[in-house]
Amino acid sequence: MARQVIFSGAPSQVINIPAFLKGGVVIALVGAIHLYASDEFPFQWRLVLIQAAAVMIGVGLPFLKTALTEIVIDTERITWTQGILRRRVSSLDLSLIRGVTTVHPWWQRIFGTGSVILKTSDAAHPVRRLPGIRNAEQLRKRLEEVTVHGA
Repeated sequence: MARQVIFSGAPSQVINIPAFLKGGVVIALVGAIHLYASDEFPFQWRLVLIQAAAVMIGVGLPFLKTALTEIVIDTERITWTQGILRRRVSSLDLSLIRGVTTVHPWWQRIFGTGSVILKTSDAAHPVRRLPGIRNAEQLRKRLEEVTVHGA
C-alpha cells in the first residue's frame, strides 16, 4: 500500500501567545521602573532600548523555532524537522504509538488549535507532543484509525 500523507504543516504560532504576553509584561515593568527611577537618576534611553531588545529576542526565539518546525505524518511514520541554527530530523513509526490524546487549553481553543499527545513504546521518547495543531481532534481520530486498524 502506498504511503498517504495524513498531515503536513507547522505548529500554529498561537502556541507562542503566552511568550508574547510575558514579554509585553516584562517590557511594561522595565519601562515603569525606569520612569519611576527617573526622579532620582537621569533617564537612560539606551539602557531601556537594550533591555527591550533583549526581551524581544527572548520572545522572538519561540516564534522562530515554531516557524522552522515542520511535521509530516503519513500512514507509516511521523517525521519532525526542526531547528534554528542546527536542523534536526527525527521520526516515529506509527506502529510504536500506544495512545493518542488531545489537549485544548482555553486560549488555544479560541483559535481552533490544540496539542496532540502521543504515548509510545519508544524507550527514548515515551511521550511525544505535537503542539499547536489545527483541528487536533480530527488528527487524533485519524491517527487512532491508522494505528489501530492499520488503514
